[in-house]
Amino acid sequence: MYTVRRVAMHELSDFVAVLTPPERHASILAYVEHMFLQGAMRPEWCFLVEKEGEALGRAAFWTLPGKDVPSDIVLLDLPWEDDACGDQLWQDLLLMCKQLGAEQLGYVLDTPAMAPQWQESGPTRQTFLKKKGFHLQRETSRFEWKSDEPRSQEANGGILFRSLSEVGEASFIDAIMRGSASTLDRQIAQERADLGPYLQAKEIFHDLQSMSYEAHWWELAYTPENELFGFVMPTKSPTFATIGYIGVLPEFRGRGYVDVLLNRGVISLVQSGERYIRADTDLHNEPMANSFLRAGFHRFAQRSEYRVRF
Repeated sequence: MYTVRRVAMHELSDFVAVLTPPERHASILAYVEHMFLQGAMRPEWCFLVEKEGEALGRAAFWTLPGKDVPSDIVLLDLPWEDDACGDQLWQDLLLMCKQLGAEQLGYVLDTPAMAPQWQESGPTRQTFLKKKGFHLQRETSRFEWKSDEPRSQEANGGILFRSLSEVGEASFIDAIMRGSASTLDRQIAQERADLGPYLQAKEIFHDLQSMSYEAHWWELAYTPENELFGFVMPTKSPTFATIGYIGVLPEFRGRGYVDVLLNRGVISLVQSGERYIRADTDLHNEPMANSFLRAGFHRFAQRSEYRVRF
């Protein structure tokens, strides 16, 4: 008979060791401890599935820092050929996350497998997720930028930038709402259709506020004629600095403004001490992908984002 139980702090080494080669233990343990410090994970959100006292699988809940309701599953590892083991773990996780107030859960699958989650057996994981009711929401290309060199501010041709402190929340939400129109990001387009442009923009803004940022990093951008053309919102997630959200208004696309915004966002993060930045864009959003490449990022992975609602 399988049982699922929470992990005590002194058992974290046992938790990270499940189905994991010894050479990967340190990277996973460092990730877990960092997530605890960030408030994105908690010891009571880490679980083992056992049979007769032997740990066979594991999983943990994750959320944006400062929130009390799990939003995602991380560090999911199972003996994939043992359907009963996976069924028991999922049944108990579902009950626990409902008790915590969750109405949905996400799971992200990166290819190729890499630290800290080491998600090998990708096709088998996808089969497991589909059986449990998860649906593929989004597929992205993942980009990263690394440098020990300072990044210079390029001449902006009279472009004006105004920070969140200057323009206020309402102006930012309005810019996000306008910028999400005709987006090539399929998830953003679907959320806009489901929630409506204003509510979706407000939700994006407040979700990004859950991450670490400075008000002067978030800027609206204007032409020399004082016409709003876009925005950039760099943030620091619990694991890395990122270009949280960036957008050009539809009527200004195709003029190179996205490169100006991306460079501005990178500079804000570099000036705060960051030398490593990651960002994702929808597989269909080639203009954004090309902008990342022009800015010195390189494509390092593909991500599939799954979600189940209950």
